[in-house]
Amino acid sequence: MAGKIYAKQIHGNTYYYYQTTWREKIDPNNQGKTSGSGKSRVRTRSEYLGTADSIYQQLKERNAPLEVRHREFGFIAAIYQTAVEIGLVSLLKKHIPGQRYGVPRWLYFLLPIINRLQYATSKQKMGDWAAATILPDLLDFDPKKFNSKTFWYVTDDVISEKELQERRKNQPELADELFVGLDDSIFCAIEENLINNLQQQCDLSENVFFYDATNFFTYIEEPLRALLAQSGHNKDSHHHLKQVGLAMCVDKEWGIPLFHTLYRGNAHDSKTFGGLIDDLIARLQASFRDVDNLVLVLDKGNNSQENFASLQGKLQWVGSLVPSHYADLIDLPLEQYEGTTQAHRFHRCKRNVFGVDCALVLTYSSKLARKQEHTLQNGINKLKRDILDAWNSYKRRPKTVPKKILRMIEERRFGKYITVTYEKDQLIFAETEAIDAKRKRHGKNLLFCSDDKAESGWIITQYLSKEKVENDFKILKDPELIRWRPGRHWTDTKIRAFGFCCVMALVLIQVMLQKVDRAGLRMSAAVLKEELTDLKEILMIYDDKNADMKVSRRSSIQQRLWNLFDLGSIERHLPYTN
Repeated sequence: MAGKIYAKQIHGNTYYYYQTTWREKIDPNNQGKTSGSGKSRVRTRSEYLGTADSIYQQLKERNAPLEVRHREFGFIAAIYQTAVEIGLVSLLKKHIPGQRYGVPRWLYFLLPIINRLQYATSKQKMGDWAAATILPDLLDFDPKKFNSKTFWYVTDDVISEKELQERRKNQPELADELFVGLDDSIFCAIEENLINNLQQQCDLSENVFFYDATNFFTYIEEPLRALLAQSGHNKDSHHHLKQVGLAMCVDKEWGIPLFHTLYRGNAHDSKTFGGLIDDLIARLQASFRDVDNLVLVLDKGNNSQENFASLQGKLQWVGSLVPSHYADLIDLPLEQYEGTTQAHRFHRCKRNVFGVDCALVLTYSSKLARKQEHTLQNGINKLKRDILDAWNSYKRRPKTVPKKILRMIEERRFGKYITVTYEKDQLIFAETEAIDAKRKRHGKNLLFCSDDKAESGWIITQYLSKEKVENDFKILKDPELIRWRPGRHWTDTKIRAFGFCCVMALVLIQVMLQKVDRAGLRMSAAVLKEELTDLKEILMIYDDKNADMKVSRRSSIQQRLWNLFDLGSIERHLPYTN
């Protein structure tokens, strides 16, 4: 088949066609090209190409680009849209005015908030990160202005390290205070105003809130300049590292943070709660003025007579007790549990708890019992393996149980459930009586409520829902999401600013998840991030004057997210050349 392009004049205009020519047999049953294989005829077909100008334009558009670049678009745009929608951007502008190095100060806080969610980096690398996103064009700033030095000075404008040191010099007792004398009023004001916005835009729970505390290990070493970072019992078992504590109160329905503060890493949970009860109650009562019966759900680590005395008459609470402190209830046979709800059997009674007459609900869950037995056996088996590894490491076997192994048993969590003896050149393991007492508590929780008339099912439901705040802590510690730990800031003011940015990032992702859930798209934070991160801005450069920008192709799910977060408006806002 031969082809050619030819010109044709029509009414004085020149048009171009592409013509192909070929032979075909008259009788389709005949085959071959040699003489005698049957008669054939010539066939032609013409295809209109257009005028010279139109052909050139098509060639120009179809020409392969000289360079293709891509920038982060989807997840960045959705985070920013959410920050604008809930009023966080306007609040940052209001409370952190002015400029530094030709850049608005509030941007030095918005960027770290977005950065924690999209791709957590150090402050030194944040300029390079921002340059690889749509943010410089979207917010009109020079990413080269962002580094650890500029962040340091801007943060000091907002929460001054010099002023903090002056306060401590004039009031030495602040050094031992729970919050070490920090003045974080600007962050508190932003958070308080943000709650009011969230009440209007999000379906927050009307009266039930969860409070809990956690800690984050750091890599801060001596000489220590941060009093927040102290040695303590680390919840991630990094006891050798300094840590910073975080107390947080969240909404029941969605786990959206409503109140947070940082405190000394060596403070006990109950002391921490006692130190911030007044501020927490004032914040909740101010933000939820129309609610008469505020309820706070607490973990057992916050229990103390002083704390409950401070709460009484101001709000109700639901919490848990150490079951072993109530031996008569733990020994109660399951047959005497009179109620059943939510896959739990329960027994209800009334007791005076820390000076308050309360309703007690003892619950039993077979699923929880199996899980706890599995955890117990895994812990004991791992300890046994470690002991045997240590035993086998000796070239000459000791004639008694070595001190190293005895120390392992003493220090490890599951060591109290086993004993080790030496017999005939080998170690013999046996279970202790403590394991029977442990198994007696498997599957059981002892809950209590300050309202002794509250229904048992309601008490159980509220306490089981506290996983919302536990999931928030998981997101804060997730290396693929906010990645708070390990903290690397080494002065208290910078640690406090970093904590504020992390919690605001948590607010944003939880609001985004709520929006997605309402739209019928059930997905985790990790899946939401993955779907939106796949949407890149693709810049195709043809020459010095011609370029084209497109957003990568969207799946059906991504299109729904595109519409949900109105990413088209962000795309239209970005400059590009056709």
